Amino acid sequence: MNSDTLKSIREAEKESHIEVYSTAKLFESGSWLQKPVKTVMDLVPHFRNYQHIKILDLGCGVGRNCIPLAQESKGKCKIDCVDILDFAIDKLKQYSVHYDVKNEINGIVSSIDDFEIRNDEYDLIVAVSALEHVDGIESFRIKLDEISKGTKENGIVCLIINSQITEINKENGQILTPQFEVNLSTQNLFDLLNRSFIGWEVIKSNVRNQRYDIPRGKYISDLTTDVVTFVAKKNHS
Repeated sequence: MNSDTLKSIREAEKESHIEVYSTAKLFESGSWLQKPVKTVMDLVPHFRNYQHIKILDLGCGVGRNCIPLAQESKGKCKIDCVDILDFAIDKLKQYSVHYDVKNEINGIVSSIDDFEIRNDEYDLIVAVSALEHVDGIESFRIKLDEISKGTKENGIVCLIINSQITEINKENGQILTPQFEVNLSTQNLFDLLNRSFIGWEVIKSNVRNQRYDIPRGKYISDLTTDVVTFVAKKNHS
């Protein structure tokens, strides 16, 4: 992807996310921030007996998933929360104080591309609607490899990724260029995931077609996507 296209996509995403983060409060009804992702929270029982948990939330936003995870493991977890938007991380820090999990939350302003995941570092790695925003297919493959190597034995990855994305201007029906850096076919995405996590215990693997209204500056985009959910546990070597 050339630099101009990448810049344009990231500016569009920045604007749409800032609009949501500015107008909707975390955990209040009326937006996708109103509750954490059930698939993420369903993993909490796996870590009940841990004395210490280290978690990575890629594309954390203002804390939709990492704050509830911190509440569930308060006093025994540290969550590295990565987002490209300094606005989102500032909001995350405010919410972490409000929900009394300041000590558990480590906000990091960085693109996912630039954030290096060290080997054997995390018990749980979460990426919800985030990996499709790395800067291209090769970066996507590299990041999947980093996620695989960065997960501890018996650790879990929880990846929710959009595929086969289309966008249409709701006002005039114009077909738009999807504002996503990586837009794989659903089959190609599953192939990559299965290769990257070969030998892991797959806990959940499915696809669900979704449709959303997304603000894109002066117009609303009618976005359709196959949302792929992939949850897997790293077995003993």
